[in-house]
Amino acid sequence: MLVRNKVIFLSTVVLALACCIQASTVGLEYFFTDNFEEFRDRPIQWSNSTPVPHWVHGTFVRNGPGRFNIGGRSVIHTFDGFAKLHSFKINNGTKILFSAKFLGTSTYTRSIAENDYATSITFDGVNPAFTFEERAESLVNGIDNTNANIWKIGTGRNAEFVGLTDGAVFSKFDIATLNTISLVKPDITHPVISLLSLMSTAHPLYEPKTGHTINLVYTVNIVPGLKHTLTLYRMKDTATQEIITNVKLERMSYMHSFSITDNYAVISLYPLYVSVSKMLNSAEAGKCLEWEGKDDTKFLIISLKDGKVSEMKTPGFFAVHHVNAFEQDDGIVVDMITYPDNSMLYQFEIATMLNAQKRSKLTNHALLKRFTLNMKTSSVGVYTFSPKTPELNFVNRMELPVINENHRSGNYCYVYGVVFSFDSRTPTVHDNFAIVKKDLCNGGKGDKYWYLPNHYPNEPYFIPEPNAKAEDQGVLIATVLDGPRKESYLLILDAQTLNVINYAYAKTYIPFAIHGRFFPGVF
Repeated sequence: MLVRNKVIFLSTVVLALACCIQASTVGLEYFFTDNFEEFRDRPIQWSNSTPVPHWVHGTFVRNGPGRFNIGGRSVIHTFDGFAKLHSFKINNGTKILFSAKFLGTSTYTRSIAENDYATSITFDGVNPAFTFEERAESLVNGIDNTNANIWKIGTGRNAEFVGLTDGAVFSKFDIATLNTISLVKPDITHPVISLLSLMSTAHPLYEPKTGHTINLVYTVNIVPGLKHTLTLYRMKDTATQEIITNVKLERMSYMHSFSITDNYAVISLYPLYVSVSKMLNSAEAGKCLEWEGKDDTKFLIISLKDGKVSEMKTPGFFAVHHVNAFEQDDGIVVDMITYPDNSMLYQFEIATMLNAQKRSKLTNHALLKRFTLNMKTSSVGVYTFSPKTPELNFVNRMELPVINENHRSGNYCYVYGVVFSFDSRTPTVHDNFAIVKKDLCNGGKGDKYWYLPNHYPNEPYFIPEPNAKAEDQGVLIATVLDGPRKESYLLILDAQTLNVINYAYAKTYIPFAIHGRFFPGVF
């Protein structure tokens, strides 16, 4: 084992020095392959003797699609795979207990009972397609396949853990057993009874001054001529919501995340609009999105205190993930992973992911940008970040961004994420994966990456060292698919250097996990 560890380390050093990594996809298909295994508290072991810090103590939970086929039907898009949780309970950096379980959503439990993909709203449909009658049923059943993210609402013994998607629904689960407890819908009411609550974001945020959860919900009006409603609300627990403000909108923009500062929520409305008529006809969210790039992207700045709304505009762009925002001088700084349009949403179709020739035609258009919102002039500035060297410009093309959450809503210097392909000679999106670190404050001097050929990391998560003096003092924790071995492992990296501290093989593979969180001291 020591020999193998040295080989891995030397391989990493050689690749870093060479800066010329060739495309390879051995085992990538296991990211998009059914894994039916469910188990609780399976012991797994660290692979070497290097100690993991004792303060890595808690539960790391990943959420994502774990099954793509049932009966005679399969999903077309990764986003529609059935939600599956994977958790790693880590005791003082030593013992690890690994668990896996599907979330017991209505979509999943009905599908298992029927041995067919149950009628529900999907992102990109199923194959064979739903019939007209099944599409009508899907609209009635809505969406509850909460396979995108994990969140904790409340604190202490009253804390509630939920799975999330971009629908206005939560799947509450027991973090110790991963058993599903119940489905919860935000009780947001409006005076117009013809409105239908449908969309939300998979990335709620904690309010800096209260610790309460802040999120959004769209209330769709199916009556022509009447406006839709965007509601910003505060949640103390899953049963208690408080409306901060309602914003009336002529058209709905798709969104997956937003930002928060000490005093404001910052919401970006892209020129990617939801067509209600197309949704009613198809029951597929991906087919009801209309890109109109000639329109501006609008920023709504909403006061958390009184709900007052300000609006600013900038030329149209698309984004899935906000990184962070903070107040500075006369305005607000917002960092986002941007795209020229929404085409990236469809790159994750299963047929594309499993076909090397199709993947070779994809290009990574992700780009980290900074937007400065001047509250006095209502103007928007747009900035890009310099790389450490031209060869490291791929670091600016990350996705799944994470930061030290202790610096959320404040000025900060480091963002971590995953880059899908980064060598200029192999421009395909999903042939090379790397965990990256972006230095925002020093001209990219601290830009770094971790990479192994045919190893595919999911989104990392930053665990800060207690009483740390530096923002990046801590570790990154992530799950990685070892393609040749067809097995995933839990990886611990030094967050300052991105050097490997240790890793533990999971004795199975974890399909493409979208988001997750580490909960200190929680078992």
